[in-house]
Amino acid sequence: MLEQPLHQPACDFFSLQNRQYPRNSSLELVGNRYRLSRMQRQLLHRGVFDGARSRCRRAKRLLGSTWQLSLLMVDGYNVQITVESAILERQLLLANDGALRDLAGQSARFRHSDTSQLALQAIFRFLKAFPPREVVFLFDRPMSHSGWLAEYVREQLKTHGLNGDARTAAVPEREFLYQQGVVASSDQAVIDASSSWLDLARRVIDWAGWRWSVTDFRCLSGDIFAARGLPRGRLWDSMLLVKKDLLC
Repeated sequence: MLEQPLHQPACDFFSLQNRQYPRNSSLELVGNRYRLSRMQRQLLHRGVFDGARSRCRRAKRLLGSTWQLSLLMVDGYNVQITVESAILERQLLLANDGALRDLAGQSARFRHSDTSQLALQAIFRFLKAFPPREVVFLFDRPMSHSGWLAEYVREQLKTHGLNGDARTAAVPEREFLYQQGVVASSDQAVIDASSSWLDLARRVIDWAGWRWSVTDFRCLSGDIFAARGLPRGRLWDSMLLVKKDLLC
């Protein structure tokens, strides 16, 4: 369920997007009208998209286990930082395009820490429990310590018996094999370019059993899971309802 203070602003922003008004101008108009805070505006910006775009993205999101048969290409920092944000109980959102996201700006401030280690270990444990045919992690080369992180991930892949690799790239988005495998990311541009995508961070968080609330915009998409009124504070559809092969 969407929190009351954001319900009407989100509906208005969604309506403007469906009418193809400029995105930034629409956000400014709605934000000023409802006197939204900077965080609330970020939530709308990262969580609400027009109906056609959100439906297209949801149609490409993989549920179930078919992704395990493919090459899995992981947007390293994107997935790691989202999982880390959940551990630290930072603000997360469920967008109406089906993706779990943190707020903008975390990447710029990212520093590897003990929490980063916990996030990575949670990712490796999940992949060991649900191993893909092959997994490749790509990390942004301009980020500090990205080379060390890629080396660490390579070691962990071997430790966990996973077939894969990790490396840095100047712009990872340009090196994903979009038509040859599954991309694990919640980045909008990556999702739009992909033929299929996996919300790996969302899977990991749910599988780890971390319970806490998120700002949920799925009511603006007709998402079957939101409509069923599932318990808040847990991302149930990523692991439980998937077993029943429910699609949204």
